[in-house]
Amino acid sequence: MRIITAASIAIILCLGGPGAGSAEPKPDAKRLRSQLSALQKEYDTFIADYNANRVALSDARRIEKVAATRWEQVQRAYDLAREQVVQMTQLRYQGSSLDTAMPLLGAGDPHASIHAAALLQQRTDEQAEGLKQFAITREGRRLARESAARRARELQEKAAKLGQEKRTAEKLIARIKDTLEEIVPTPGLRRSDGTWAPQIPTGPDNVTPRTRLLRTQAESRFSFPSGVGCYRTRQDGGEHPQGRACDFMITRGGTWPSPAQSALGDRLAAWAIANARRLGVKYVIYKQRIWQGGGWRTMSDRGSITENHQDHVHVSMQ
Repeated sequence: MRIITAASIAIILCLGGPGAGSAEPKPDAKRLRSQLSALQKEYDTFIADYNANRVALSDARRIEKVAATRWEQVQRAYDLAREQVVQMTQLRYQGSSLDTAMPLLGAGDPHASIHAAALLQQRTDEQAEGLKQFAITREGRRLARESAARRARELQEKAAKLGQEKRTAEKLIARIKDTLEEIVPTPGLRRSDGTWAPQIPTGPDNVTPRTRLLRTQAESRFSFPSGVGCYRTRQDGGEHPQGRACDFMITRGGTWPSPAQSALGDRLAAWAIANARRLGVKYVIYKQRIWQGGGWRTMSDRGSITENHQDHVHVSMQ
C-alpha cells in the first residue's frame, strides 16, 4: 500500500504550521514547483492504486456472489439427498434391517429380493457419496465465503486509507499552489490608502512591471495559441497605450470561440478576478461583460465579435 513518503513529509515540514520554520528562508517558486511536480507524481500513483483496489473489491464481491449461488445449488441437492435418506430410513425402520426390508422390496421372490437389495445398497452408497461430496462442497463453500468476506474487508480498509492519503495529497498540493501564488514578487508598491502607486512602462514590450507580471503569470498557467497583445499606440480611451492592459486571445480574432476556447476564457477571467487584489487588476472584460471589483455587468453592444470581447479576455491593470 502507498503511504506518504519522506518527500511528502519534507514538503509538510517545509510548509509548516503557525510559527514553524519562522527562521527558515522563504522557499522560492522554482523549489516549490519542483516539490509540487514530485508530489503530483505520487498523487497519481495514489489514484492508480485506489482504482486498482476498487476493481479488486468489485471482483471480490462478484466472487462472493458466485459462491452464494453455488451454495444455493448445493443446498437444493442436499435437501433432495436428505429426503431420499429419510425415505430409506423409514423403509429400514419398518423391517429393522436390510434382510427384513428385502422381502418387502422383492415380494418373496429370491431373484427379485437380491435385485432389490442390490438396488437398495446402490442407492444407499450413492446417497452416502452424495452426502460426503456435499459435506466437502459445503466446507469449501464456507472457506470460500469467509475468504471473500475477509478480502472484501481488507480491500475496504485499504480503500479507506488510500482515500485519506488522496485527500492529504490534495491538501498538500493546494497549499503549495497557494504558496506559489503568495511568493510571486509584489507587483509595485501600494499607497497608504491601499491604492497602487503609478508605474512607468519599461522594456521593449512597453508595459509596466505589474502588467508584465500579469502576462507572465497568465502564460505560465494557460495556453494562448493565438497570442497575447498588450501595448498598442492607438488611443481608444483604454489602458493599452499606457502599457497597463493585455488582450488574451482565445481565437484568431473576429471568430466565435468553440466551447473549449470559451471555457479557456472563463478560466482565465476567473483567475484574473481571484488574483485581482494581489496583482493589481483594475478591471476585466469578457463576453460583453465587465468586472470592476463587484460582479459582472453587461456592456452595450459595440457591433463586432472583437469589440464585444467574445474572442479575447481583456485585463487592465492599476
